[in-house]
Amino acid sequence: MENLIALVNKLQRACTALGDHGEESALPTLWDSLPSIAVVGGQSSGKSSVLESIVGKDFLPRGSGIVTRRPLVLQLHKIDEGREYAEFLHLPRKRFTDFAAVRKEIADETDRETGRTKQI
Repeated sequence: MENLIALVNKLQRACTALGDHGEESALPTLWDSLPSIAVVGGQSSGKSSVLESIVGKDFLPRGSGIVTRRPLVLQLHKIDEGREYAEFLHLPRKRFTDFAAVRKEIADETDRETGRTKQI
């Protein structure tokens, strides 16, 4: 399973680098074949709640105004019962089992990438 997830990650990065974003064409694209769910909506429309509902955990930052200021790539792993964890691409091989720590890492990484001013 780990090899499959790593392969999908590589394919997504390759598609992005090559400009394959699944645009309409006569031929199917590789991007269209990759598993994905997109949650799209305006500010405070419940996008984070939809993702948390799918996952079954509260793990996304909460607050007023603009909270989630960048795209989030979320991968779900089915593992042994009772063993749930999160991993981030920017922290390879580090597993988070405390979902409050997941929330904090998402907020911290967002601040590192976009700044704390929320001027997005």
